[in-house]
Amino acid sequence: MSDLLIILLFVVSLLITISSLDDAFIDAMALGIARFRLPRRPTDETAIPQTAVFIANWHEEDVLGRMVEGNLARIHLPQVSLYLGVYPNDTGTLRVAEEMAAKYPDRVRVIVNRLPGPTSKGQMLNEMFAQVFGGEEEGPALVILHDSEDIIDPRTFEVYAAYAGDHDFIQVPVFSLNRGQDAIVASTYMDEFAERHTREMIVRDAVGAAIPSAGVGTGLTRRLIKHFLATRGQVLMSGTVTEDYILGIEAKRAGFKSAFAAVSANADEGLDFVATREFFPRTLATSIKQKTRWVYGINFEALHKLGWHGDLWDHYFFIRDRKGMVTNFLPPISLVIFTLLAFGAIDLGELSDTSMTILATSMWANLAALVMRYVVRVAAIHQVYGTCDWVGVAVRWPAGLYINMVAVFRAWKTYLGESQLATRPIVWSKTTHELPDDFTTATR
Repeated sequence: MSDLLIILLFVVSLLITISSLDDAFIDAMALGIARFRLPRRPTDETAIPQTAVFIANWHEEDVLGRMVEGNLARIHLPQVSLYLGVYPNDTGTLRVAEEMAAKYPDRVRVIVNRLPGPTSKGQMLNEMFAQVFGGEEEGPALVILHDSEDIIDPRTFEVYAAYAGDHDFIQVPVFSLNRGQDAIVASTYMDEFAERHTREMIVRDAVGAAIPSAGVGTGLTRRLIKHFLATRGQVLMSGTVTEDYILGIEAKRAGFKSAFAAVSANADEGLDFVATREFFPRTLATSIKQKTRWVYGINFEALHKLGWHGDLWDHYFFIRDRKGMVTNFLPPISLVIFTLLAFGAIDLGELSDTSMTILATSMWANLAALVMRYVVRVAAIHQVYGTCDWVGVAVRWPAGLYINMVAVFRAWKTYLGESQLATRPIVWSKTTHELPDDFTTATR
């Protein structure tokens, strides 16, 4: 038994080392590429073309009205209109949407799905694309994807317009609103999105890898939309729970240029990102449910539908996207092993000098990587929120590890319990949305 535990200790330690080297590579690349001197946002509002903000809805009557009015109060751009996708049998949301369209006839349009709900978010968006671009009218030059809880920064439309000159798929950063110290579960999204969207996504953009959509804050040009409508009759791939992630990969494969538009209003310090912000789930159950859907869609459905096609950088990031299917189990396994080691249940005395050197080197490297990961995450929080939350990051980290581990476990369970992928109809697995009390003025 002790021999098996020693082997497990070696395997786990070396896997953590490899994963840590991967993370360190991304950190070094991000620092070397941008040095966090991000480009300033453009300021010519007259250059913004006709833009449609697509908001797909299913039982959003509690938040949709406030979301529309709050964002229209921010967005003083006549070129920008909100398109609200609703189901005919979702009477509550339909009523609110029609009230908004009546109140803002030049800024809000209601699109009623031909099918009763719920279908899926992808089907709803495809219906919206079909109704807006399927007729004789040319349609808006840009479509921006958003959810009914998003705080839309009006500066993003300047960014989309600037990038749309030579890009057809544009993703702006997405960050969680600051939930404070009490909302530990919800605040884990602050750490994860801040770290990912100030580092990894910048590297993806710089090396020309495919840019996955975050589901919100995604801009699509009319050219890209009409290409997919002409070639397959729909913009988003059907029968998947992560149609947004897949669309970003497909855009590059179809020959369209993509961009992760990390633009800062303060280019010298890298603060005040032009980004989409929103509330994420605050309860353990809803967070695990949401992340299980993300993990399953990206790691199983996307792999099944997309395969491994792409260049070297795409392959690298495909592996990086999916390494969590293994690495999210390593922290709890490590905790058990080190507990047994501390109580003398594992005897390392019989290891050769070479084996002991390898193990010790790996473990010290892992400890250094843990400290570095902590520092990088605190730096990311400072970059996005303007504060060095040393204590908050430390408190939230174990919660995030637990949520991700359970989500990965459930995704594996779902996958292994199915005889074949895509045999069941995809039904909208929605997250209950909420808005901040200061929705109209909230910025971070």
